[in-house]
Amino acid sequence: MYEVPRCAGPGCGRPMTRLGTGRRPRYCGPNCRKAAQRERDRLAGAEQRRAVQLADATATVTRLRRPLEEAGFRLVADAAANVYASAADPGLDVADLDQSLAQLRLAVDELAALARDYRHAADAAAWLSGTPQRAFQ
Repeated sequence: MYEVPRCAGPGCGRPMTRLGTGRRPRYCGPNCRKAAQRERDRLAGAEQRRAVQLADATATVTRLRRPLEEAGFRLVADAAANVYASAADPGLDVADLDQSLAQLRLAVDELAALARDYRHAADAAAWLSGTPQRAFQ
């Protein structure tokens, strides 16, 4: 059975008649040809923006990894050790304990901010690349 060729323009699909010999036309007219070109340009621009966003998110994940590890393994641990030492030492004043607690709060707040930024960038990179999130951890 012979299938009638249809216009390849976005949203068109009109049946087209073949005018004898030569290459089959893809579009029913110049308006559909131009609309198809604009659609291709729009898709290429969207893909380029997605690639830039993915590169930015991946760079952010890479940039934040070491500070996140340092904040989690060193800053918070050292501040917690100071709190314990201040609480356990009977010769220290309560003001020293308060100062140690304030330093611990600052270290935890810094860790929390880094962790949120890292997680946001990792989620964005995973979503933009279409890969499972575990790839960025």
